[in-house]
Amino acid sequence: MRKIHWLPAAVLILALLFSGCAAPAPVSAPAAEPGTAETASTAPGDKEPVTLVFWHHWGGNRVPLMEEQIRRFEEKYPWITVEMTLQPWENRLQKILTSVAAGEPPDVTMLGRQDLPAFVEQGALMPIDDLMSAAGITADMFYEAEINGAIYNGQTYLLPLPTGGGISILWYNKDMFAEVGLDPESPPQTWAELEEAAKALTIMENGELQRVGINPRLNGLHAGISFLGWLHNNGGQWISDDMRTITWNSPEGLEALQWVVDFTNNINGGVEEVDAFYSQTGEWENGPFYTGYEAMQTNGTWELFKILEFAPDMDFDIAPIPYGPQGDPAKRGFVYGGWGYVIPEGVEHVEEAWLLLEFLTADMDGGCWFLQEQQRPSPWIECNEQPESSADNPYWDGFLEVLGTDQVIPVSPVQPAIEEIVIQMQEEALFGVQTPEEALAWGAAEAQAVLDEFWAGKE
Repeated sequence: MRKIHWLPAAVLILALLFSGCAAPAPVSAPAAEPGTAETASTAPGDKEPVTLVFWHHWGGNRVPLMEEQIRRFEEKYPWITVEMTLQPWENRLQKILTSVAAGEPPDVTMLGRQDLPAFVEQGALMPIDDLMSAAGITADMFYEAEINGAIYNGQTYLLPLPTGGGISILWYNKDMFAEVGLDPESPPQTWAELEEAAKALTIMENGELQRVGINPRLNGLHAGISFLGWLHNNGGQWISDDMRTITWNSPEGLEALQWVVDFTNNINGGVEEVDAFYSQTGEWENGPFYTGYEAMQTNGTWELFKILEFAPDMDFDIAPIPYGPQGDPAKRGFVYGGWGYVIPEGVEHVEEAWLLLEFLTADMDGGCWFLQEQQRPSPWIECNEQPESSADNPYWDGFLEVLGTDQVIPVSPVQPAIEEIVIQMQEEALFGVQTPEEALAWGAAEAQAVLDEFWAGKE
């Protein structure tokens, strides 16, 4: 049996000797309404010029939006100049940690909420509770499932943007539904209904896939959260509340993994054929759903912005993700990670860094505008209540419906290693190396060993 190998420190990415770093003193300032914080823009001569280093990952058609957002920030705070860098995806976490260890961190950087616990455990991030309090920003201004992912050990380290939820949306091509005799106004609500729809929508010729009804192997963003998403969607939980015990080796977990395997084998022709089908990415330009090679996909609110650009003539609709036999239709959605902005440990200009972080998340002309331009909901409730947020968006109510069903998938301090185990566990079952029962037990044992090692080191 293959076995995952990693350096013990890779769970925390080299454990980069951050424990001696002291956090800068929190800024004291009178409370102000979010998005209207008092600044020296009316008297810029009172402020020394400051340059901030800002890292982000908003590539593609979001680049012009980021440039405009920073222009707006510099107009509002004229003594601050922002050096903005679009960072590559590869080694993004290691790069942040290395910069902190070297004493040269960016003043503000994007970070996935799924990576937050590991970074906090390494002392790489500055808590922002005092800064939030001074600015009048409170947790109840955000959706509960969104802000909870920004808090670790009782302290807040991140403000979320965009939503970590809203990833469990079923996007479907209405023309394809009508083509095979399915009602485009009645999308599947359960796993069983999803199977029946996929059987009708999948096209197989001479044993080769020509069109996929849906690929349950990729739930949301990537294979690393596929199983965790279906598990929670089926009423299960992957870890105990105290983050010390793996709990996915359960009836709900087995049902979820077995369902993905059976669906892949019986409807999509097996994992090898699925891999061969999805290797055609060069022919799909911007993606299989946009070019008619997928009839349905589970993905996030950001897909609307992409569909309108890449497939403006597609007749499509959205629905909440179908739920499993043990699941609850009112809790079928899930939040796993999601982006946000943080202030790394050791930055020099804390006050200005906070102004940028606040602007990127809880400012009407900043973070709210950025999402409005993409017709995406914000984790900041007040933003979603603005008429501009829902204007000309016929899917807005559907987005909010999905957000209303979201539950948080917990994130452990060793999540990168857990994700690797989850991926291999699912692949072992899909390729028939192990039965779903064997893979589930193996994965739980491997993940438990990682957790035990981490907590033993803490104690």
